[in-house]
Amino acid sequence: MLKAAGGGTVTIVSSINGQRTFSTAGAACYSASKAAQLALATQLSLELSHAKIRVNTVCPGSTVTGIGLNTFRRNTDLSRIPVEFPAGDVPITGGKPALADDIADGIAFLASSAARHITGAVLNIDGGQSLLR
Repeated sequence: MLKAAGGGTVTIVSSINGQRTFSTAGAACYSASKAAQLALATQLSLELSHAKIRVNTVCPGSTVTGIGLNTFRRNTDLSRIPVEFPAGDVPITGGKPALADDIADGIAFLASSAARHITGAVLNIDGGQSLLR
């Protein structure tokens, strides 16, 4: 459909857990799936460039969502690595997680003509959280 339209944009929503943050005990499969999304987006950004299709990735950090309602981790004590984080693990907001609108604004930018020369990029929307972990 995008090829027939003469181009367009695709934004894949991954996570900081797929590229920068590996301190969540019991999240190996989640992190691997998010890393796979990054690799897929990078490859597609090259393969689809001839069709004028831009492919980018957004990696949110902690965000107010319902993910905890259907995500269950097991054996976390066995995989936990003792670490101490500074108070307020989202520095730019004083520890408050992002809202869905914060992520949507980044996606809207990547889909806009203001990003017309951007493809294969990763946009971390995490308030600096991944810099601490």
